[in-house]
Amino acid sequence: MTQSLITRINSYYDNLSKSDQALSDYLLKNIDNAAFLSIQELANSTNVSTATISRFAKKIGYDSFQELKLAIHVTDSVKEDDFFSELAPSDSYKDILSKNFNSNISSLNSTLNLVSEQDLEKAMKILLATDTCGFFGLGGSNAVADLAFHKFLRMPLKTVFHQDFHYQQMLAAKLTNKDCAFVISHTGKNRDTMRIVEILQSHHVPIIAITSFASSPLAKIADVSLISISEEISFRPEAVASTVSQISLLDAIFMMYGMKTQDQTEGTIKNIRKIIKESRLH
Repeated sequence: MTQSLITRINSYYDNLSKSDQALSDYLLKNIDNAAFLSIQELANSTNVSTATISRFAKKIGYDSFQELKLAIHVTDSVKEDDFFSELAPSDSYKDILSKNFNSNISSLNSTLNLVSEQDLEKAMKILLATDTCGFFGLGGSNAVADLAFHKFLRMPLKTVFHQDFHYQQMLAAKLTNKDCAFVISHTGKNRDTMRIVEILQSHHVPIIAITSFASSPLAKIADVSLISISEEISFRPEAVASTVSQISLLDAIFMMYGMKTQDQTEGTIKNIRKIIKESRLH
């Protein structure tokens, strides 16, 4: 749960109501005091109703105000820890390495806490029933889609991917309701990415979205959305940091698919390994 409160708020913020945004702003500015407030005291401090606070907790993924309060307390207890400290010019190279690694660990833990068993079950149900799986992503997400495509080539599943936007549109147009698509976008609102989503929707292709913003257009449209959380640190924007969580999510899904199709997969992987081994110099 560590640090996931702040990243959850940032993920949902743009599409929250004004009262929810006011509550979010208060929590972000007063994280050290908010952990000790009752729901009524928090309502008085933010000029919103207790019902609004309860609904807000559920909107950002907590079951109740008490669970939200626990997240506030945990976030406050670690916010000054070196684990989340920023980079500084005086840092040694090992310090920079350590902070970078710890930031990635934080992102992974936050994503792990946010992705539910139900979401994974939905994604796997789609994937296990599909004939062909397409991977789509532009900009920084293009590299993530390419890595996922490279992994899933080892599976008996048919896969398609291309780095070029125009080719991606054509690939999307060839998929059907018997196929599926992974659409990867940090913001979930890139215009060209949403154009690909429009094409996929017009062909009734089930969409599994991987994005950092739960209230984004992509997340709302997708059949299932897996939210990747990232911690922004000096010299590395959140969009870049989110790739760690996105790659790990896709790697886990790759393993899930492999376990569920083990009888078919083992032969395919063995054959691919043999071909690759033969191409290497002895």
